Amino acid sequence: MTVYAFDGFEVDAAQFELRANGVPVPMEPQVFRILLFLIEARDRLVTRDDLFETIWKGRIVSDTALSSRIKSVRKALGDDGANQRYVRTMRGEGFRFVGQVEQSAPVPAPVEPVTTTVSTVMSRPLVGVFPFSCDHEEAEYLVDGLAETLIAELAAWRWFPVLSRHASFAMGRAGGDLLQQARALNVRYAVCGSVAGKDGKARLAIDLLDVPSGETLLTELFEDDLTSLLAVQPEIAARILHLIAPEVEGAERRRIVRAPPSDLSAWDLTLKALWALNRPSPDTLAHALKDIENSIRLDPGSAMPWSLKAQAYFEMGLNGWLVGNVTMARGCFNEMLDAARNSIDLDPRGWMGHSLASAGELFAAGAYVPARRHADEALRLNPSAGMAHHFSGCIVGFGGDPAEAIAIQELVYSVDPSYRHATVIEADLGLWRFLLGDYEQALAHLDTSLAHNPANQRALQRRVAVRSSLGDVAGARDDAAKLAQVGATPTREQVRASYPFQDSAHGDKLVEALFANAFAD
Repeated sequence: MTVYAFDGFEVDAAQFELRANGVPVPMEPQVFRILLFLIEARDRLVTRDDLFETIWKGRIVSDTALSSRIKSVRKALGDDGANQRYVRTMRGEGFRFVGQVEQSAPVPAPVEPVTTTVSTVMSRPLVGVFPFSCDHEEAEYLVDGLAETLIAELAAWRWFPVLSRHASFAMGRAGGDLLQQARALNVRYAVCGSVAGKDGKARLAIDLLDVPSGETLLTELFEDDLTSLLAVQPEIAARILHLIAPEVEGAERRRIVRAPPSDLSAWDLTLKALWALNRPSPDTLAHALKDIENSIRLDPGSAMPWSLKAQAYFEMGLNGWLVGNVTMARGCFNEMLDAARNSIDLDPRGWMGHSLASAGELFAAGAYVPARRHADEALRLNPSAGMAHHFSGCIVGFGGDPAEAIAIQELVYSVDPSYRHATVIEADLGLWRFLLGDYEQALAHLDTSLAHNPANQRALQRRVAVRSSLGDVAGARDDAAKLAQVGATPTREQVRASYPFQDSAHGDKLVEALFANAFAD
């Protein structure tokens, strides 16, 4: 891809980055896309309809939103509406980029293999962000969102593995001594905080603890409107990393810059949806989707709501998948893929969009190559994400390398000992062990999967195959009877259609074992 240069600025399409004299300029992803589009179309007038179609994909957006994004483009370039040195407004018609541009091919940077990046990060000390205390019960979702965004900021540095919010929040909400909880989770550094509000203001106190010694390494205080405190997460993350980074190398790498939300009302709805998605049920998922759609309507240029929409459809599709409603599951996975693609379009550096797109490409589109590309990118962007390890291992396993799939998926428990979808992980590990011929270990994983969720029909299918392979015909038939009781007796065609093996020998092995003793052909 091309680098466009003008007056000390470089617009690097490959790195998705604007640089001024070699220094990265913070810029919201959608604003960068507008700048890049204007430069690429600099030989002609770009109409408002062109921008709405290209940047917003035809979604309904106000003129005010477009004007705000153009203003942000100019601000990043040190331009303004009066001078219009680079972006000229043709009143009533559209815009043109009028700078003198030189373009060149970028020098390709060496790409570190994903396995190297992940293993390096995962070998470092674990950081945990524990739930913040709050003196206002009605603001719990905002305070949880504050901790959640801090987890995302720390993970974006790719310096240390960061404990998942599911593990840290489950432990933190249980009460008790925080240091003891952190030690039980093998956390080296613990981040905790409190929020106190009065007269419309909020006071945020952040502590960074060295868990083995119990020493407080850092205390920071911030005071502002509660929702405005969300914008200081990069600053807080930078202070924390400044203290703990010297333990490994002594220097900071360039972090991913995240701009504060442009619409706090939309952000408030996004946090409510995030809060609901962390407590998934049919009711909370419905409420989450409603809040997400309203957030997208208010701020269509924000990537996060699209990622959460993809996650909501994944949760619904997974529920259908586990109970055998394949048609419903596929419909949800298609919705998941569409939303994930929108998220990536708005923020190509968002790990969650790439991770959900990887699963969507595999299960909705049956497209292994793009699925693997998205999975690798998600892990490269955030080696601490349990979901990224989950999906990446799934794709690698169905791609034909069950041993590597095991190595990837077992890392889920390093950052998230209480991973929400442990029943799925254990069923996957059982499948990969089965394909490797390690039937005893496969059976142990499948037993664990069904202990988490006895209604996991895919785990029952796999246990039928494993028990048949072990010569336990009675056990295989018992599991087959459980599937028959809920009307989920499989056919060969259904199994082949719902397991996207790239190696046909793996599909043959599963089908032959599944139908050897327990089901009639």
